[in-house]
Amino acid sequence: MRKYDFKANPTLVDEIVEELSEDQRLKPFFLKHDITSEVIEDAVNELVTFREEIKRCDDCPGLHACKQDTTGMQPVLKYRRGRIALEYQPCHYMRAKDKQMESKHRINALYMPKMILDATLEDFYMNTKERNDLYKKIIGITNQYAKGESVKGLYLHGRYQIGKTYTLAAIANRFCTMGYEVIIAYYPDLAREMKSSIKTGTLEERIAQLKTVDVLLLDDIGGEMFSAWIRDEILGPILQYRLLDEKPTFFSSNLPLNELSKYFISTDQQQEKIKGFRIIERIKKLTEPFNM
Repeated sequence: MRKYDFKANPTLVDEIVEELSEDQRLKPFFLKHDITSEVIEDAVNELVTFREEIKRCDDCPGLHACKQDTTGMQPVLKYRRGRIALEYQPCHYMRAKDKQMESKHRINALYMPKMILDATLEDFYMNTKERNDLYKKIIGITNQYAKGESVKGLYLHGRYQIGKTYTLAAIANRFCTMGYEVIIAYYPDLAREMKSSIKTGTLEERIAQLKTVDVLLLDDIGGEMFSAWIRDEILGPILQYRLLDEKPTFFSSNLPLNELSKYFISTDQQQEKIKGFRIIERIKKLTEPFNM
């Protein structure tokens, strides 16, 4: 804390005490504790420091832009035994990060880069109307689900390297901080694992896990090598179970849904078209499409 020397100018102390007494940010604190001018005078250094430092937190977009000397630590005033004390405590961004760290054991990241564990909505770039709308949708979905309401997930699609994976990761971490078990998986590698797990005898266990986890997020669906077996025996049953059990499910893809529907049909045979149609219909019922 910066120390101010007012001994050489006692008049200045009176002026500062009067100014602090009328400060709209400090006034509620003074009224709450019935603080006198004498107490304010004794704590001039603390109060001036607080007033200067708390301004750094105004309109802060997140920890990445923190202006405090110690990242994420916000100044607070306490009143004990007739004296004002200046202390520091984690801001809401730091608390959210700490909560996220505590909840990382709830997230099962399959074939995903480590960066997904640090993705947060606080760092979500809302530099366009579309991004702002997407942020609001995510907050709405997670808050509704926390209240026990049924929700649709999102089908995020758009060109390569536009932030779909990061967005899914931020959604996953938000659900984790709310106490839910989450699986986020890179779908092409997941599909390959499903094929190899037949030999290891773990296929049914993995399918059951994907069916029943609180929140499932599949990244880059449509990016895998097409397999009718994966479509009919793996993906179809997982999506059907989650649809009936009303479990939030999210996807990302380079393909819009109408293009993804073509991907899931390998031939012009009617039976193939029906099978592909069923997958797309389940995705439509589980999610709301959003073009990033």
